[in-house]
Amino acid sequence: MKMKFLTAALAFIPVLAAATLEVSFVDPKSFRDFSVSGMSEERTQPIFERELQRNLAPRIIHILGDRTLVLEFTDIDMAGDIQPWRNRHNQDIRYVEHIYPPRLVFNYMVKDADGNVILEGSENLRDISFMHRLRSPGASDTFFYETELLRDWVRGDLARKLE
Repeated sequence: MKMKFLTAALAFIPVLAAATLEVSFVDPKSFRDFSVSGMSEERTQPIFERELQRNLAPRIIHILGDRTLVLEFTDIDMAGDIQPWRNRHNQDIRYVEHIYPPRLVFNYMVKDADGNVILEGSENLRDISFMHRLRSPGASDTFFYETELLRDWVRGDLARKLE
């Protein structure tokens, strides 16, 4: 009996793993604040994309199914602010305070399994209560607040539009 259940459960794994996330950037040098530890925007891009793939993609599978979410970022303002005057020896420290909320501006598309666009639009998201989340960032979460902002959007607005 246990073996039948396990076989049935494993049969659903390919369906769940089929959702994909594609990320691109439009002129990241013009983004408001998109730099990690003093790195250029071009060097920050793969870090941001890797964190989105690691933290967002697995959580949206149940919403997207076998569809693909395409995100094209046109502006990013990371949570916090670099304030070099606060520390002369390490001027790349990001001070995360409630007055510097994350902001994401992007175009999106949702494509079905055949590549047909079933939904598209643009968003300008900002989370002014980002410091009051129950979950806190881990040591490897450079873009924790931005990822959480996108996750909330996918679970809320995007999910409603896909119904």
